[in-house]
Order: sequence, then structure tokens, then C-alpha cells
Amino acid sequence: MQWCQVVSGDGMGQAGLGLALSGARVLDPKTAALVRVGVLAAIGAPEVCLEWSSSRALAAGATEDEITGVLLAIAPVIGLGRVVGAAPGVAGAFGYDIEAALEDPDGT
Repeated sequence: MQWCQVVSGDGMGQAGLGLALSGARVLDPKTAALVRVGVLAAIGAPEVCLEWSSSRALAAGATEDEITGVLLAIAPVIGLGRVVGAAPGVAGAFGYDIEAALEDPDGT
């Protein structure tokens, strides 16, 4: 989880990398969280990092549609493989059990 925190700007994040510029215009927490989800998907981050980051985006006020929209918007740039690779982590944040859905696709 520490790697996720460093990449997402927590812990060592901005201060540790010297990215916190005083007086600079910054993104609101929701937008920043959505950007992090997109970046983590783009770099092929581990599933746990995507789940954690997506959960933080939801906590910052993003909707499931907005998070999904980020993945769809960046798909032409990062490739379908990266988006598919990000799906399990994002789905976990949404509370969606992919394993159960594959075992019983009709939900019966």
C-alpha cells in the first residue's frame, strides 16, 4: 500500500517529491482523485492500488460513472489492455464481485 500512497500523493507524495508549490493553483480533491485513477490505469498499477485510488475518488465525491468515464476517456491513449487490466481494481471499489458474476452471470 505504501507504493500506492507515494504515487497518489499521500505520505511522501507531494511534499516528498517537492511538488507542493505555494500559491499555485491546484485541482479540487475530486478532480485530483480522478486524475490519479487515470494515471494508475495508464501505468498498469497493481489492482490494489486502483481499488484504493478509486475508493478515495468515491470518498472525494466522484461517482462511479465519472470514474468509468475517466477510463473510457483515456482508453484510446493507454490502450484497451490497460483499461481491462484496471477494471478489477475499480470494480472492487464499487463493491462489484467479478468472480461471483462470472460464476453466475444471470445472478440467480
